Amino acid sequence: MPPPTLQAIDRAFRDGVLELSAPPTRFYLNLTERCSLRCRHCITRAPELTASGAARDMSLEVVEALRPHLAHATYVGFPHAGEPLIAPALEPVLRALQEERARTGARPADTVVHLLTNGLALTEERFARLCGLGVCSWSVSMDGMSPQTNDRLRLGGHIERLLEQLQAITHLKRTSFPSVRLGVAWTVTRSNLHEVPQLLEWAAATGLDWVKLEEVFPLNPDAALEADLAPQRLLAALAEARAAAAALGVRLLEHVFETPVFKCRLGSDPEMARFSLLDDFANRMEINGCRLPYELVCIEPDGDLKPLSFHHPVGGNLLREGLSATWSSARFFEARAQMRAERPCGGGPATCSSDPGPDRW
Repeated sequence: MPPPTLQAIDRAFRDGVLELSAPPTRFYLNLTERCSLRCRHCITRAPELTASGAARDMSLEVVEALRPHLAHATYVGFPHAGEPLIAPALEPVLRALQEERARTGARPADTVVHLLTNGLALTEERFARLCGLGVCSWSVSMDGMSPQTNDRLRLGGHIERLLEQLQAITHLKRTSFPSVRLGVAWTVTRSNLHEVPQLLEWAAATGLDWVKLEEVFPLNPDAALEADLAPQRLLAALAEARAAAAALGVRLLEHVFETPVFKCRLGSDPEMARFSLLDDFANRMEINGCRLPYELVCIEPDGDLKPLSFHHPVGGNLLREGLSATWSSARFFEARAQMRAERPCGGGPATCSSDPGPDRW
């Protein structure tokens, strides 16, 4: 049976109520706006902020204000903005999470920690240390199999070194951390589309748990140029990639187009079901978009609190209003109301299955 907090969230979600007595259980944390790469197609301002010295790091004051709320955490993700491995707050957050969850009697399997990294600072020693601190899901970003593709797009990157390091880390994972998942996130661009088959062959040989192909957001001239792919060429390449992945035994998540997912419709939509299953696996959590406003809070380096994503408006601040008050504030109500209006079951009761919990993700 799910713990009482998850049961309370599930009841509120099913009834479509906007004010929750249950706290958030999923946390996206932006630990730093600094990055060790300068990706030409970056979707954040990390390269600019890093170069100018304006990039923010999460302070220990914010970490300590967050600490008591981590007692309820079933999922903590480091998915956005800068490079988590160079963030001063990374290990303090992980230690606080371990301590607070242990205080409640939770097992390590009761919380998933997912980390997205460019891999530049990832060594075997660092991988082992962070796995020991609870990281059990890794996403390494790369955008090519050669210096002519990856290193041209990801300025400061060294793909040949990264590939060697990932092979060593995957071997370490297999022998010492078999329950940990590790995959690669690859932005599909005009420059690297022809290297996707090579990526899949390498992923199969290396023993990655999954590969994710992502879309380019044309937010600057370089990104717009890389996004300029003829639709038929892209579709044909994706079809070939899917067939190759199936033959190689590689889990391939095609996140190149917007794919709405409603858990209540998976039984009647095989393509939606396939995407949802792979998306859940790569992120190591059940992603029920209708339920997320009842579970998830996003926290910026200065403690600003946002519902659903870092692109949403600020609802409050961890150091000023506090998380509990903000969780029941207008911005978070609006996010729940909007999702309630969009979900197939409307105001409820919801018909999708309950969240099975972290040990089933």
